[in-house]
Amino acid sequence: MKTIHPRSGPGPVLRAVLTTTVSALAVVGLAGCGSSDPSGDPSGPTASGPLEGGQLVWAIETDITTVNPHRNGQDKANPILSNAFSPYLYRNGAGEFEPWIAAGYEVSQDGLQVTLNLRDDVTFSDGAKLDAAAAKLNIDKVSDPAAGYVTSQPGGLRFLESVAVVDDLTLSFTLSKPDIQFLLFLSTTHSSPLSPATFDLPQTVLEPGGPELAGVGPFTIESFIPSTELVFNKRADYAWAPPSIAQGHPAPYLDQVTYRTLKEGSTRTGALQQGQVDVASDIQPIDAALFQDDARFQYLRNFVGGTPYAYYLNISQPPFDDIRVRQAFVLGADYPAIVSAIYQGVYERAWAPVSEVGPFVDPALTGWAKVDLDRANQLLDEAGWTERDSDGVRIKDGQRLTVRNPSAAPFIRESRDQLAVAIGAALRQNIGLEYTFEPLDLGTSTEQLDNNDYGLFDNSYGGADPVTGIDLLYYSSDRTRGFIAYGRYDDAELEALIDQGRFTTDLAERKAIYLQFQAYVTEHYYVLPLYQTQDNLAARTGVNGFTQDTGTGQLISAATIWADR
Repeated sequence: MKTIHPRSGPGPVLRAVLTTTVSALAVVGLAGCGSSDPSGDPSGPTASGPLEGGQLVWAIETDITTVNPHRNGQDKANPILSNAFSPYLYRNGAGEFEPWIAAGYEVSQDGLQVTLNLRDDVTFSDGAKLDAAAAKLNIDKVSDPAAGYVTSQPGGLRFLESVAVVDDLTLSFTLSKPDIQFLLFLSTTHSSPLSPATFDLPQTVLEPGGPELAGVGPFTIESFIPSTELVFNKRADYAWAPPSIAQGHPAPYLDQVTYRTLKEGSTRTGALQQGQVDVASDIQPIDAALFQDDARFQYLRNFVGGTPYAYYLNISQPPFDDIRVRQAFVLGADYPAIVSAIYQGVYERAWAPVSEVGPFVDPALTGWAKVDLDRANQLLDEAGWTERDSDGVRIKDGQRLTVRNPSAAPFIRESRDQLAVAIGAALRQNIGLEYTFEPLDLGTSTEQLDNNDYGLFDNSYGGADPVTGIDLLYYSSDRTRGFIAYGRYDDAELEALIDQGRFTTDLAERKAIYLQFQAYVTEHYYVLPLYQTQDNLAARTGVNGFTQDTGTGQLISAATIWADR
């Protein structure tokens, strides 16, 4: 457990996730950025300790359409849903799995048998006891397509062959491959069990969820209006938080937490400034200074795990089927300067294709793609793009050197459209390449991607481990695994590395494999990492106890938060 003291100004990101390797979580003390004393903690506990009771209102950008943890696949929803739904395990920042509502687990030497031992004191919010039969019922429901109720994250169950009840508190899972994604699944809210009685609800109630759902988390759901408001009430009998989270106080401090969806960043900022909410997530970079320089507020940003925001270059057709053009694209703009200008120092350039959160990033990749306009132009000349039209765009065989990115509008956030415009302007001016970012509705974007009518795909994928994002984004030959692998690499050597990293639970072996993976995709210029994804929020002073999951980098529920009023 580590307390982090933020500093004034944009400054370095709070890197608890990079420095804490034993404890899975870090308590993040948000400080009014008017304080310049790094040893002080003006938002820490009072002399008498944290305060019990009270209510908190939290403004979020996330559009929550379902609170059923099995059905919601949004990365941003996980910290919110963890208020009502706790997982079997948690995966810490060192890459290890530790107990949560499970008492422990074992993996056979061949990795094909996983035994899960449950705690004997966990109950659902409707009073039912969590036992092996209830856990098996949940796994059966989310893994059976015929039931019409499969998890929104099926990758972790892909190689699960069977599950058996050994005794009242023990389950045995049989896998066809020693899949690290299965353990990862058990450490997310997607695996969190619901009370058996919940599955008797009509599908129309079960799918969106609401107060009817009985889970094993520190809060219960009081009310839910999709895409608008979600209210949680304290569960006083919650007693099974891991010690590193609970710190001797397993049950929540707050009586009630309300999350309100306010899609516009300026609306969230205004609501916090005017006292309408206590916390606001996804603060726009342009608004960060409003809270950093005002002692009435606190500001926090922290890196998120998984894969960073990056461009995945479509190598299956011109122009990126030529590695020289891919290399010129990467070398042809000063991406660190562009990221800094768009995000005003609030976001940081990503160099590696995996997040800096966790044990897998290759620090040697820092600076691997420094801008080199002479080399970029030389490469394009060598590739035959020697002529230019009246707009300054290069031409070859009558075709303009153009790269299209048909991006789905619902997923455009964090000023990614503005970033693309700046990148496009630089590439046109520097090397004569026309890059266009085209916001489209989800259906049209998906159709163009599926029809291979694009030049690159932009994406970030959060999580405690990059294995899921790597599968989804790079495994092109099997679209049931790589269903957003729009780089269309179809590279057997690459996929062999991906398989090696997934089908072992040996952490040291996975670290070595992912170093090879990162070297491979950067040497082939398959991917251009742009910025490290992060959570950034502001809160009024007097809101304390934000706890950061060092596995995912995200905040982990509101159970440890307390307020001075």
